[in-house]
Amino acid sequence: MAQKLKNEIQKGIADAGLRAFAEQGYQNAAVADVARAAGVSAGNVYRYFMNKKALYDSLISPDFVQTFTRLLFQRVHALSGVEDIEGLAPNAPFHLISEELFLFCLENRLRVVVLLARSRGTQNEHFAEELTALLIQWAIAHFEALDPKLEMTKVKKFALEKIYRNYVLAWVECLEAFDGEREIRQAIEAFSRYHLAGLKAFFA
Repeated sequence: MAQKLKNEIQKGIADAGLRAFAEQGYQNAAVADVARAAGVSAGNVYRYFMNKKALYDSLISPDFVQTFTRLLFQRVHALSGVEDIEGLAPNAPFHLISEELFLFCLENRLRVVVLLARSRGTQNEHFAEELTALLIQWAIAHFEALDPKLEMTKVKKFALEKIYRNYVLAWVECLEAFDGEREIRQAIEAFSRYHLAGLKAFFA
């Protein structure tokens, strides 16, 4: 009788795969590395996942990517028409969705790291670049709505690209640098305050 597939073994392989992708990147992580970290043979990995791509797809699913993108969009949209974030009430939509996004990232810390920075060689290889472009579009639209006379020069667009590349990278580094909720929250909140204040000054 064929040995039954055990949920705990599959979970152990998935957890090891997620750590390997987060630490080494999808391209560099080998099935042998995953097997060794999970304490199983490489052949056993293939019993649960057809190949490395199938393992990645089980971890960074389209639903996960869609949820992450939706939360980001909702956070940005919650700032529509807002000139002074500091003046928002604690229960303002922006703060509520920011908390939801934070908790999602905390719960899926390594998945977010893989999606934003370790997915080269997958269908999500350009996700961070596409996200950066969207964030730039949203920022320009937001400040143009506040100031219809705003002029976006080539230099300003160049600067915005650098700003948002660093913004996305900062989220990755905050999630990688700390394990505890308190420290991750403090790091992200500190950088977000700096980022939002900087944007306000940039478009002034």
